[in-house]
Amino acid sequence: MLVLELAESCGGACNAAGSLVRCRRAVRLGVEALREEEHSVPFAEAVAYTQRVKAHRAARTRQDIAYYMRRMMREVPWLAERALRSLTPQDCRRALEQAYTTPSQQRKARAIMSGVFSVGRRQGWCGENPVLQVEAPAVREQEIAPLPLEAVKRLVQTAHEPAHQAALPALGLMLHAGVRPQELTRLRWQDIDLEEREVCISARHSKTGGARHVPLSPPLRRLLETCAGEGRICPPNWRCRWQNLRRAAGFSSWVPDVLRHTFASYHIKHHRDMAALQLSMGHRDQRLLMSRYINLRGLSRQSAAAFWHLQL
Repeated sequence: MLVLELAESCGGACNAAGSLVRCRRAVRLGVEALREEEHSVPFAEAVAYTQRVKAHRAARTRQDIAYYMRRMMREVPWLAERALRSLTPQDCRRALEQAYTTPSQQRKARAIMSGVFSVGRRQGWCGENPVLQVEAPAVREQEIAPLPLEAVKRLVQTAHEPAHQAALPALGLMLHAGVRPQELTRLRWQDIDLEEREVCISARHSKTGGARHVPLSPPLRRLLETCAGEGRICPPNWRCRWQNLRRAAGFSSWVPDVLRHTFASYHIKHHRDMAALQLSMGHRDQRLLMSRYINLRGLSRQSAAAFWHLQL
């Protein structure tokens, strides 16, 4: 019955020479397709290989891959041993919803899981990326307002106190250069080019994996000239020092990225140069700047000018 079905599918009776040749070809192609379809690896092995492939990426990226995938396989026990090729969009959606409860976590995990399948496709372990068929959950971004000028002054004044002076260069780089907190912990004094008047953030230190050179404002350049040293810019025990500085300045709560938002908003209000701001922020385009970072509510031209002339 199978032979007859194959012969009919190939377009003729099974005793016709031409039909037999087509049958043999159909069997050979079918065996090759079946072998390719069955070639795969468990999801856990694909994750481990992805980590090796991305070993050159920034430390934060590597940590995110390890954390999100480890948690997913812990919360979804059946996932680790499933063949990558056998996973469907429904399986991926179920795993994401079971492992993570908030839309932001699910969105991040979805992006990382999609990366695992992309690596798997290049290795021939799956035919498609089923995660692309899973809708990314909508995340309602919280509006982050820049710090008012008085709050900025209070933070800088507190940093000048003897107990907090070691944190002053790092504070200046976040305020007047928009350096991300995670990038800041990896910066060294050799990354400050006082002659060219810029801070050089290499690709391995950048969150997005792209290098950028951020101009130093005159107040920031004078501060860094005064404090220049060796080794890391952040002093030892940086997290505690930074937290103590904020508390001493009267901040009972703190938004982690607020100084980067402050830098972007005061920059565009004073300089009015979106292209220059994009280069300093290290963004590929201006959409994220416009939609998330720039918040001019309550900012005046006078306060923006005062921000850039503030003695750090």
